Amino acid sequence: MQSPTGKTSFVDVLVVGAGPSGSMLAFSLMKAGVSTRIIDKKDAPVDRGHADALQPRVLEVLRSHGLVDKAIALGNKINTTAIWHPGPDGGIERVSRIPNITAPRGLYPFNLTNHQGAHEAIFTDEMPKYGGIVERPYAPCSLSIDEDKADDADAYPVTVEIENVHDPSEKETVRAKYVVGADGAHSWIRRSLGIQAVGDHTDRCWGVIDFVPDTNYPDIRATSQVHSSTGFCLIVPREDDMVRLYIPLDETERYLDPVTKRVNIAAVNPDDLLEIAKRAFRPYYMNAKQGYHWFTVYVVGQRVAQRYSAFNRVFLSGDACHTHSPKAGQGMNAGINDAHNLAWKLAYVVRKWADRKLLDTYEYERRQFAVDLINFDKKYVAMFESMAKHGKDSIDPVLHSKAVQTFGLFKNGIGIHYAESMIVKNPVQSIAKHITVGKRFPPEIILVARDDKVTQIHDILLSDSRFKVLIFTGDIYEEGRSEVVKAVADKFVEGKLTTERSYVGRNRIDTMRMVDTFTIVKGSKGMVRYWDVPESLYTHWTRVFIDDVDITGEQGGHAYQNFGISDEGALVVVRPDGYVGLVTELSNAEGVLGYFRSWEIPMGTKTV
Repeated sequence: MQSPTGKTSFVDVLVVGAGPSGSMLAFSLMKAGVSTRIIDKKDAPVDRGHADALQPRVLEVLRSHGLVDKAIALGNKINTTAIWHPGPDGGIERVSRIPNITAPRGLYPFNLTNHQGAHEAIFTDEMPKYGGIVERPYAPCSLSIDEDKADDADAYPVTVEIENVHDPSEKETVRAKYVVGADGAHSWIRRSLGIQAVGDHTDRCWGVIDFVPDTNYPDIRATSQVHSSTGFCLIVPREDDMVRLYIPLDETERYLDPVTKRVNIAAVNPDDLLEIAKRAFRPYYMNAKQGYHWFTVYVVGQRVAQRYSAFNRVFLSGDACHTHSPKAGQGMNAGINDAHNLAWKLAYVVRKWADRKLLDTYEYERRQFAVDLINFDKKYVAMFESMAKHGKDSIDPVLHSKAVQTFGLFKNGIGIHYAESMIVKNPVQSIAKHITVGKRFPPEIILVARDDKVTQIHDILLSDSRFKVLIFTGDIYEEGRSEVVKAVADKFVEGKLTTERSYVGRNRIDTMRMVDTFTIVKGSKGMVRYWDVPESLYTHWTRVFIDDVDITGEQGGHAYQNFGISDEGALVVVRPDGYVGLVTELSNAEGVLGYFRSWEIPMGTKTV
């Protein structure tokens, strides 16, 4: 295992904290060839409990990295939500059973649960492939920024002294171009920068227990919201036959340290928590014959950092910049999406492909999402608090079911919508009515033109740090259409859109395209010849597609219709994180070039 040397070292990006957000960020940067180190103060990863549920959008992100199959193989799928209310005989009765995920056009109609350490390992297990590892147990003890060099692209203006948490005499000075604090709700990095987390918290404590249940409750393997006349409980099914119970607690002061007002875990007895939960399940029984895998008590805090960076050199990610209740399953997911948003932007700036102003869009996009998330979380928690406080008359069963489904549209992460900016431009949304600029590109089936291979379009939108320009040509054999497509190709060549660029990778000079192009033709199997598309628009025949039904007649053939694209075609720019940056007319190749000119550093520019 690597350890600090007591000397001074240099790195492009130092990530502090190896939770889900920090691990995802460090993995993404290492994969992109960025010189990266990640440290964590814990001796080992967590091996139980903590954050547990991955939402559909994060599963799509994992798919874009080639990691989703591994996650699904190890986790537990939750397909259904059951809602129970007080019954006529004093017990409880099921009032509805609804899909756990209600997202339209999503690839994953389920949540995936596992303990937090397993989710972190999805990323940390990949790091050695790229020469990295989580360095433990090290923590920062001082941080400074040379403000005079903050805008110097070649400088290492951030100085961080790190130390072994068990032996403070073992220190190392790290000089970094960028530092990311992904070090949790009580972030040392955030406090060192003097950034306040603003917001509030509820007055109630909630207990959490993970265990293998002995029970006759019928919906134990569904997410369950159990509201009875004598109590309330939320059930989340877990891996290895476990479940997690969220239990509202009335005796709040009993669990808090009188001085710090933080939870005193020594005062928590999981048997007491289960006894409280049992009240909600009558007449069903619920026991923990095998003991408890993990337990805790928490107070719901809903806060967001006033700002997400200092001089665009030190950034905050994950719980370091936003906290909310765990019941909506958003903390880990929001943190992973923070990392997904920031990683490609840091990579582009480090490579000197983009002006540093691109980094402004991280806070602009992700802080607004956090504010929206906390507003959602307050409503979501209020619903649970109402059921916990007011007994059987707190909420109508039908309204309860509708509320769960409405909240679900936000929870799944697919509805994230970034506002207009230098990388989200929306001049002609009507060209593709159902591809929303600022949202993730929607999934759809298309076919490879040459061999009719069924392809999910998300599988060409990989997280490989490249932009994708999707060229919807319409029918290229229609009179005059081939000339339009050729003009697009010529303009892209003239503008060097797909020319390979150089950058300093790990210990060597690498080259790659910043932009890949893919062509989707409106045409039939066997009729579209891939070589009728200008050669400069594809690097291989597998990058020319058709919108037609597959050979079985069961998949495909609806891409143009589902995207709202007419026979006139369209050009769509998809960012490296899978979000739509631009939709414009097929003839507007100049508009695509202009999209990049607003923030990129042109090739051939002297940057050193």
